[in-house]
Amino acid sequence: MRNAVIARLNKIDRSSVSDGTVLLSPEEWRVKSAEVKPDNLFIPLESAGDYIGKGNVNVYFDLELYPFFQRIKEVILADMDSKGVLRLRRTVPKNGSESALYGDLFVLSAIAGEPEDIHVRSTNREIFPYHIIVTIRFSGGKMAHAEYTLGAGEERIEIEWSGIKTIAEFDSEEMTPIKPGGHSLLPLVYGVGDILEKSRSADEAFYEQLDTYKSLLRGGGDL
Repeated sequence: MRNAVIARLNKIDRSSVSDGTVLLSPEEWRVKSAEVKPDNLFIPLESAGDYIGKGNVNVYFDLELYPFFQRIKEVILADMDSKGVLRLRRTVPKNGSESALYGDLFVLSAIAGEPEDIHVRSTNREIFPYHIIVTIRFSGGKMAHAEYTLGAGEERIEIEWSGIKTIAEFDSEEMTPIKPGGHSLLPLVYGVGDILEKSRSADEAFYEQLDTYKSLLRGGGDL
């Protein structure tokens, strides 16, 4: 069985590519798709809209793949009964997109419960850089406060979980260690194996859930 993974190549740990998997940039895929003909295709969230109704397609979310987030996730799940707060700050370069917001909500909902209340505020989205602030209350009692700056500088992610008994934090720029325990030597790089393992099938249910999250995030006004 042959897998094809479409990704920004600077985000991939090349040593993680195994036999049976072809790794291509979006530009290479556009040229070679007819030649490659994979059994299963793995795509980033920002490309999901191009594959509605197509079979054997799987979608991955970058936040979920980073080693530091996997550690944060372990801490949150271990703190399951805690009504803590997750704080997330992301800088998305100008060639990025707001799909990061949808993807992050998708990933956070999987560990914190379905979003019950969302408030969105933004500056003028036609003037770069612009800023979006999202506050979320999840069904499990947990909360999230997310701040996004789009169209400015290099990619950066800061994330912090504050539970009743546990605090975990990470800053990709400062390469802050996860507390308690562990370091991420490649903070904004992930492996192909994680893409294959953690991607979601792009079926009808997936697109319905994605549309729901998009709708929830369309609210708000100017800051």
